[in-house]
Amino acid sequence: MEWDLTAFIIRSSYRKKVFFELSKSQRPSQIAKTLDLRITHVTRALRELKQKSLVKCLNPKESFGRFYKLTSKGENVLKEVKNLAKS
Repeated sequence: MEWDLTAFIIRSSYRKKVFFELSKSQRPSQIAKTLDLRITHVTRALRELKQKSLVKCLNPKESFGRFYKLTSKGENVLKEVKNLAKS
């Protein structure tokens, strides 16, 4: 289990919400609308998650309409966080 990354996710409610929402590829604006969050909170969470290699941008050359999804590392951490929440 990646305890450092799991703690990193659950330490921030915004980061946790965005992380859970990325179980499917989405744009930041979609995430913000779905979760009723400000786009600034979503983009900050995505930047932090990307720095930890938990998410990746699928079209980084685009300046608008970027899509993000979990990396395989992110998918593993998502499973761990979900299992932790169940217990």
